[in-house]
Amino acid sequence: MFTPRLRFFLVIFYIVLAIVFFTKGHVLFPVLILVSAILLLYGYEKSGTVYLAFQHLKRQNINRAEVLLLQTKRPEKLSKGQKAYYHFTKGIICAEKQQWNTAFSELNEALALGLRTKNDTSIVLFSLASIEFSRKNYDEAKILIQKCKEFELKPEIELGMKELEEKINSTH
Repeated sequence: MFTPRLRFFLVIFYIVLAIVFFTKGHVLFPVLILVSAILLLYGYEKSGTVYLAFQHLKRQNINRAEVLLLQTKRPEKLSKGQKAYYHFTKGIICAEKQQWNTAFSELNEALALGLRTKNDTSIVLFSLASIEFSRKNYDEAKILIQKCKEFELKPEIELGMKELEEKINSTH
């Protein structure tokens, strides 16, 4: 949830605070403060900046989401849930840049890892269908739309899906 700079600042602050308490003769406070610093670093290792990037993605701030996502240096070390949203966010960013193959593989990876909500899963399926339409794989797009219909859709996804379905039917 914190940016890497803020985490770094907090860790340095905790270390300095622990040193101050230790020099004043306290033992328990410095240990607790150092444990907090370690937990902050561990949290970054397992969460990265995925949550912040995903929040910017939801607000349609694609450029900021990309910048934040690039600050996660080792996505393979993320927890399973965070890794799924890392791939989700990266896939949507690549789709916005019309990098269809990368977007498709990233979004499929997100599906394979499992997303927390049915809404997020439906967004990924709809995005995959849109990518397949862009790549002129109309039959695959129809299959993905049918999978997407299995979920209770939010109105904007449902509207987009109907529009995509009409485009597929008119071209195919």
